[in-house]
Amino acid sequence: MTPSLPEWLTLTRDEIAHVGGNNLSTVVLYVNGTRRWFQSHTQDWQFYERRSGEAHRRISQLCYEHGVKTLIQPLQGYDLLGRGPEHFRMAAEAVASLAGDVYRSWFAKEEIQVCLYGNWKAAFRERGFTATVEKLSRLTQETRSFARHRLLIGLFADEGLDRIAAIAREAPDGRQLVRAYYGVDVGPVNLVIGSGQPTIWDIPLLDINKASLYFLQAPTFFMTEENLRKILFDHLYERRNDDEVKEDLTAADWQDHSILGLGKHTARGWVAQ
Repeated sequence: MTPSLPEWLTLTRDEIAHVGGNNLSTVVLYVNGTRRWFQSHTQDWQFYERRSGEAHRRISQLCYEHGVKTLIQPLQGYDLLGRGPEHFRMAAEAVASLAGDVYRSWFAKEEIQVCLYGNWKAAFRERGFTATVEKLSRLTQETRSFARHRLLIGLFADEGLDRIAAIAREAPDGRQLVRAYYGVDVGPVNLVIGSGQPTIWDIPLLDINKASLYFLQAPTFFMTEENLRKILFDHLYERRNDDEVKEDLTAADWQDHSILGLGKHTARGWVAQ
């Protein structure tokens, strides 16, 4: 029996996870607008790493507890190079915090396997951040045996197709190509959630043909449990095939309807419209 939205919002997380089943298995979650989110709370950048880490774990855990098995997060791309060496250093330190004690405790407690994809090793090494590469490599090895959840983090995965073409020469089929690139088998994506200017980047080779796309107006770290539950309700119960429509329609029924934009630049930056 299909619940109403008010009923859905009162269910426990375990009940929603059970209902979702495979339909919530793989989710792409874009972590957009982190600087705008942080500046909305404080201007003191010495707290950025700790605050952003807490927010990142919160929304990721929220997804896991609502039935998500595999969470894919494109995190950093080559656009960082245009922001100067100091910003790149801050970004490298933020990524290195994934291998810190707080994150590692969370990964162990929740049994989260961490996989890093993209050209991250070369990008960091070429700029002198060899220690960051070593820390992250140890992290992936340390979490390799965990199987309850997975976290796939994209770092410099927008480098183009040359590296993918090289990998493809050794892969006999599409599934093994995806596995070689991401480090694990990745099934079809069920949901794509982001904020700000809607874009699809840093998720090469993934099957997103039947994914439902959702974009928040606020930066991703502002997402609440109610926001997520409304997204899941829409995905599970509202996305119906148009072939089921039985209403008699005429051409006049389609006149004078508004055009919905994909995004708009405002004083708060890009927001989904």
